[in-house]
Amino acid sequence: MKKICLIFAGILLFSGILCAKKIIPLDIEKGGMFDDNTEQVEAALSEDNLGTNATTSEKVVYPAEGGWAGLWMPKKAAWEGIKTLTCFIYNANSKNVKLSFVIKDRSHVGGNSGRGKEGWEARKTWSIVPLDLKPGMNEVKVDINAMKTQEGKALDLSMVKHWGFYYRFFPELEWEEKAAEPFTMYLSKIKLED
Repeated sequence: MKKICLIFAGILLFSGILCAKKIIPLDIEKGGMFDDNTEQVEAALSEDNLGTNATTSEKVVYPAEGGWAGLWMPKKAAWEGIKTLTCFIYNANSKNVKLSFVIKDRSHVGGNSGRGKEGWEARKTWSIVPLDLKPGMNEVKVDINAMKTQEGKALDLSMVKHWGFYYRFFPELEWEEKAAEPFTMYLSKIKLED
């Protein structure tokens, strides 16, 4: 009987059932907040507009001209094997809003990330995914496996240098929000899973 149990445990282990990987890249429940944002973007912990089973959200207020909020050189930077990012975003606006999820991987060269000539060059190494948020609560799922840099290269997720949410920052991309209006979102329950 002991042999059968060991064989069954081995099969489960190799099939990945016991090896499921889950990372909380920003633990808002424990007071975690974005540490990298444009000066005009305001972020604060909130108990409003929570995702399923959340007790805390991060309220992020973007100005009409746009900006970003995210983590630079996160403590949990090894995302190898990760397939999906899931989170809850409450759109406090009364209309759908276009937002972008961005990852800068190991190949990110740094430099000026602004909107000038140097900024466009540095952004070729970024991976950018459009998000369309309806008013109210949105469960967001991003397929990390499908993400590629703007140059079409696969991401090197052995070290994520930055990840975050950008609003009105990419006028060169067709989904970019065109109307210059402020945007407020409440973010909760972020997790990465294989």
